Amino acid sequence: MDSEWLIAEYIRQGKEKYERGEFMLHKLDNYGQQINIEIKLPRKDKIGTVTFTSGWMVYPNGVIELVTGYGDK
Repeated sequence: MDSEWLIAEYIRQGKEKYERGEFMLHKLDNYGQQINIEIKLPRKDKIGTVTFTSGWMVYPNGVIELVTGYGDK
């Protein structure tokens, strides 16, 4: 039910945090640089948020793409 919003929110936060430099470097390989970005989502049943570490690929042309939506919480 919330999948479209969830996808858009991951992408919005990921791009904003990438542009501000709020990410951690991960592996570098032939495909590009892997980075981790924390994503914060509001809880539906309680007050507060939950934080996830998402995995992204930064390609040589500077484009980033979400490759692991849920890495760790």
